[in-house]
Amino acid sequence: METKVFLISYTPNLERVCASAMRSCYSQHSSSELYLRKDLLSDADVKRMLEKALQLGHYDVMEHGSLTYSLENVSRVLTHQLVRHRIASFSQQSQRHVKIGKNEWYIKPPSIKNEKFQIKVNNTKIELNYDDFMTISEQMYKAYSEIGFHKEDARFVIPSACKTNITITANPREFRHIFSQRCDSAAQWEIRDVSWAMLSLAKLIAPTIFKNFDSPASKDKYALERLIKLDELLLNYRLSFEKAEKGALLEIDLSDLNLSHKVFSYIIKG
Repeated sequence: METKVFLISYTPNLERVCASAMRSCYSQHSSSELYLRKDLLSDADVKRMLEKALQLGHYDVMEHGSLTYSLENVSRVLTHQLVRHRIASFSQQSQRHVKIGKNEWYIKPPSIKNEKFQIKVNNTKIELNYDDFMTISEQMYKAYSEIGFHKEDARFVIPSACKTNITITANPREFRHIFSQRCDSAAQWEIRDVSWAMLSLAKLIAPTIFKNFDSPASKDKYALERLIKLDELLLNYRLSFEKAEKGALLEIDLSDLNLSHKVFSYIIKG
């Protein structure tokens, strides 16, 4: 199972946009002037102001701008959780228009091996493991499709383990909330892994905004220790990212984070 996370688009100079908006509330200068003139708002000022906003809980200034991620080969178990974050926009692969069954079409949790369980079907006992069940589900889906059922009805036999792709766009404030909820050790393993991958990319473009967590991850030893590891890891990528040309694709190797499953993390330089 190989999940891929791409940061495909984001507001250029995201932190400067947010800091300019914040400073304009207390200045005779407009946000455009502050954004364009470093004599009015230096890079050091940007960092200082955003840190102050985080300290005071003034998160509204972090609603300016957006990040757009493409999540590939994730389960519908994950997306059922993700779409609960309502201050975001989602576009998900349709089961009505896209058939399942090509290649490896489902996600298998790392905790499930090849255990077989005895079940009874019409008074007949059979032994099945996880993959056997998925094979039955796939064959039922194909059988219904072949006799003319609409895919929108045939999909009812497909479990939430089915792979899907989803695009999510939200502002930095909402992503801080998502990461603080989903990078926590209590989060479900798949969305936790994907959230760490998304965070690794967000930190490249907005290191001050995504410097730390809010509750519950801010109180979670596991999350705090992994955050230190992530910051150390990103030291090796930051310079390469800054030097990269617009449109360049950069991969972040997350192996050192010891995630529950393999997640490939990519950013397209904006």
